[in-house]
Amino acid sequence: MHSIPNFKSNLIACLFILSYLTTVAQTTSKWVYKNKENKLAYWHDSLGNSIPDFSAVGYHNGQKPFPKGKIIATLLPSGSDDTHALQYLIDSVSNLTTDNEPRVILLKAGNYNINSTINIISNNIILRGEGDTEKGTLITFNATTQRVLISIKGKGKMNKQVQEAQPITDIYVPVGAFSFHVKNVKQLHIGQPVLINRVANNEWIHAIGMDEIKDLREGGKNWSASGFDLSYERIVTAIDKKTGLITVNIPVMMALDDKYGENTLIPYSFKGRISECAIENILMKSTYTTDNDEQHGWEAISIEAAENCWIQQVTSLHFGQSCVSIHSSAKNITVDNCSCLDPISKIEGGRRYSFNCDGQLNLIKNCSARNGRHDYVTGARVCGPNVFTHCTATLTHADIGPHHRWATGTLYDCIVSDGAMNAQDRGNWGTGHGWSGAYQVFWNCTSATAAIQNPPMAYNWNIGFIGKNEGAKLVRPNGIWEATNLGGVLPHSLYQAQLEK
Repeated sequence: MHSIPNFKSNLIACLFILSYLTTVAQTTSKWVYKNKENKLAYWHDSLGNSIPDFSAVGYHNGQKPFPKGKIIATLLPSGSDDTHALQYLIDSVSNLTTDNEPRVILLKAGNYNINSTINIISNNIILRGEGDTEKGTLITFNATTQRVLISIKGKGKMNKQVQEAQPITDIYVPVGAFSFHVKNVKQLHIGQPVLINRVANNEWIHAIGMDEIKDLREGGKNWSASGFDLSYERIVTAIDKKTGLITVNIPVMMALDDKYGENTLIPYSFKGRISECAIENILMKSTYTTDNDEQHGWEAISIEAAENCWIQQVTSLHFGQSCVSIHSSAKNITVDNCSCLDPISKIEGGRRYSFNCDGQLNLIKNCSARNGRHDYVTGARVCGPNVFTHCTATLTHADIGPHHRWATGTLYDCIVSDGAMNAQDRGNWGTGHGWSGAYQVFWNCTSATAAIQNPPMAYNWNIGFIGKNEGAKLVRPNGIWEATNLGGVLPHSLYQAQLEK
């Protein structure tokens, strides 16, 4: 096993090289640039589509720092099984009242042996260690089946108030738009959580060619419109009662064309979600028996039915699937300065998704992966925005990017990999993945190769890329490529520039 300190030194060197290359860059993009007033400006196509604003992702939309919380309890390792002691402490602290201030459980330096999943099911719980090295706080996970080490999980599910749904009356709403018209605004109010709900029809499936995927493998299937209802969580920020114009806090991440689906605005609630939970400064290590053992720790951290939570300075070692997996019911999660190192599993499908994001409004930044497959990845029907920024991947075994079935609105910003970055029609791969994503933006990224292609009636962008264009060899048309192998474009980080606007 390579040492963790050496890996981090190599990471720093990679980031230094990237920083140098982008510092000397003088090129700008047609799509996003600084205007004469030194403010970000966006080019729009004939339908009004533009690269969208990705800034409102992560913990409290990037507008609040992580709270320090109050240390309520401290735990020392026992030298034997610490599972019950840690879970008991979490459950006990969950019942305390501290005026909504996060309650910190401090895990002192040492080795904690954990044998089954630790569950966090209440608000305001922080597990904080004393460093993510073997001299700091180490959790050794001794599972003998595929298990999650730490689960942050609320309860229930989203309640869509369908009876109050309002049709979006615009014939076409472009990507990047913050405003659109609805039929009736009487039931809506400023500050209200709403879904931009897009229900696909068969005409759309046919128009993008996903009803005729060729040479499907065993178990594969063509797409069906019934499986492509997409719901984007937003908040109403303005209402024009005369015209029915609604403005939301985060832009549209997929063009809403009334020829290809039914588009509505639906109020919703999700009372079971938990919030203000965090894991900090811990090294998590899974035990295993052989180099392709698959019956051991699988996900170091899993997040479901949660919002406004964060993971920082966590390193996972030998977990078969991921360091952090953000599931579809989680939003506004920040993962900062974490590492996923040397997974133990077979090197094949369904494994080694180092930082997996299936939710929306999430931010993964300053992270690193080694020996993974899909290191910074989204799954099927993932609704943006989501952002991966200033992350690295080494010794990769597969590609970075949307994995299958139409993820929308993801920014890959200043990502460095020794493998591939792809946003393409995956055709019959897997169970018939087809178009993996649309409105994916790769900005100042570096990898050995990339295949970035445009789906019908949609865009994928690769701007300021350093590496080889493999997509040119493929049947589908290239996406938007600008300033390839020119040292990057300005601004260096699109996410940071949008955040600072």
